[in-house]
Amino acid sequence: MKSDKFFNATYSFLIGSGLIATGILMLIGRRNLYVNVVNLFIIALFFLAVKQLINYFIGKEKDRKINFIKSTINIVFCFVFSLFKNIPLSIMPITFGFYLLLSGIIKFINGGIYFYNKAKGYVTEFFFGIIYLVVSLAIIFSPIKNIDNVLIILGIYILLLGINYIVDFISFIMPIHFKNEVRRHIRISLPALVEAIIPYTVLSEINYLIDKDSYDNFVFEEKKNDVEPDMEVFVHTSKRGFNRTGHVDLYYNGKVLSYGSYDDSSLRFFDMIGDGVVFTTKRDKYIPFCIEHSKKTIFAFGLKLTDRQKNQIDKAIDNIFKELGEWKSPYQVALDDSKKRKLKRKVNQNKYTDYASCLYQATHAKFYKFNKGKWKKYFVVGNNCCRLADYIVGKSGIDLLKMYGVITPGAYYEYLNREFKKKNSMVISRKIYNSTNVDKKTIKEIFRGFSK
Repeated sequence: MKSDKFFNATYSFLIGSGLIATGILMLIGRRNLYVNVVNLFIIALFFLAVKQLINYFIGKEKDRKINFIKSTINIVFCFVFSLFKNIPLSIMPITFGFYLLLSGIIKFINGGIYFYNKAKGYVTEFFFGIIYLVVSLAIIFSPIKNIDNVLIILGIYILLLGINYIVDFISFIMPIHFKNEVRRHIRISLPALVEAIIPYTVLSEINYLIDKDSYDNFVFEEKKNDVEPDMEVFVHTSKRGFNRTGHVDLYYNGKVLSYGSYDDSSLRFFDMIGDGVVFTTKRDKYIPFCIEHSKKTIFAFGLKLTDRQKNQIDKAIDNIFKELGEWKSPYQVALDDSKKRKLKRKVNQNKYTDYASCLYQATHAKFYKFNKGKWKKYFVVGNNCCRLADYIVGKSGIDLLKMYGVITPGAYYEYLNREFKKKNSMVISRKIYNSTNVDKKTIKEIFRGFSK
């Protein structure tokens, strides 16, 4: 345990120091630094092309063709970048500009959803959307002119990100009575696009370790002590499609609470926007269902809460349920119709393959729809599962989940995983659920009688 603490503290210090140094260099060097980095990249690309060309003449026969193609492509890039210097200099500013443009579009859509729901916050969303839009277009259409401005913004961001890692380092080595007095109220997280792939990246690493070290040697559950957590945060991921980016829900007071667009008939805009639906269900059937139905892996982080934090979370959940009304999945509607009409023929379970119907068949989950408020419409990169989880946990005064912008499941995993590594943090347990450690009898029981 001491060696793990030393490794985590050293890692945080080195990463933090490197990021701070990089941020300072970007703020000081700006355009000159960027030009030199681009020139070094072109030189490196040229030597790589020469190496590949040499391998074409002296390498193995089967690799000659691919080396020639690679060398040719790299030489062309070197020639174009050297002849038209503005092209490589424009790549980074334009990329950053499009990132801001996308963020602005998300803000406008989110603001529109808030306005439609008659909820507070749409003015703020529109305001920042306009700022993102103006700045992004200025950068995209004048990338060379705005290199210094982009580097200042990125330099400050990288500097703050490095400071976060140094704060983590201090928390590793600080005595607990000091640690409780120092609270971090603002967290600078990794870029959303990077965080989005974290759950799937970790899943791939876990599968590799299980294959390499065998199932018997893999550690699926770790605890700091024998105390049971008061709340668990579930971070889902899968190899399948959009599930790779993950999903977040909570387990509290004996119930799983999840938010998403579970009414397929309401989905719009490439299935990114839909009616906000909350469901509650039992953990013992929900986890096997997710693993078998969606082929997911679930990372469960246990949190130890104070009585005050529990009271605040209870109030947050009560506020949510005040805006909810009962909703039924298509399968439940068919069941009710069959009973009402007193039909003797049973409802065909396999006909209803939407997620909500399958979940009800397997776990008898209770579904609710928002009648009003900001959560009435779900938006995959705005009002999403992470924001609702953040609303509930954040109300307790816990600072570890106060993140802004596009909140992703990867952001939750990255932070909670780091908090678990700290000896005295409130994240006291970490468990991995996947197809290798789920109860097969439970799976057979909950899927009896209908297709997955």
